[in-house]
Amino acid sequence: YGALHLPTALFMKAAGIRMRHLPTNGGGPALTAILGNNSQVLVSSIAAANAHVKAGKLRALACLSTKRAASAPDVPTMKELGYDVEFSLWVGLFAPKGTPDTVVARLRAESKKAVESEPFRKAIANIGDEVAYLDQPEFAKFWDADAKRVETAVESIGKV
Repeated sequence: YGALHLPTALFMKAAGIRMRHLPTNGGGPALTAILGNNSQVLVSSIAAANAHVKAGKLRALACLSTKRAASAPDVPTMKELGYDVEFSLWVGLFAPKGTPDTVVARLRAESKKAVESEPFRKAIANIGDEVAYLDQPEFAKFWDADAKRVETAVESIGKV
């Protein structure tokens, strides 16, 4: 199961429907498949699909996050549409175990500075994404909670 397959399976379970899975080697080939009319449904990041939505090649049906995306305020969430589905993709910064505390402290300070910079925020907004920075202690808590959510989701669709 990949990052985009799991929310699709969660939606099928919530909607009480079945769809045939089209295996691909990632989000890029999945996007190519729907643009080429070789699939009818795609779960994708906003960043990957946004240009195609704006060009009229794709239609955004729902957002899987807890709230509507700032870059797509007219697109309802799954919960607004009556489906108990929430799923978000995120990116984190990691270092090997045993990395010296001074290096970790520097990485934390510099990444926070970069994330809070106007050029970074503009670049992220331009691709349709949003910044939700968590420093290491908050990220560790988020990581633990997200791992439990994903585990529960995988169990709920019968894949464990």
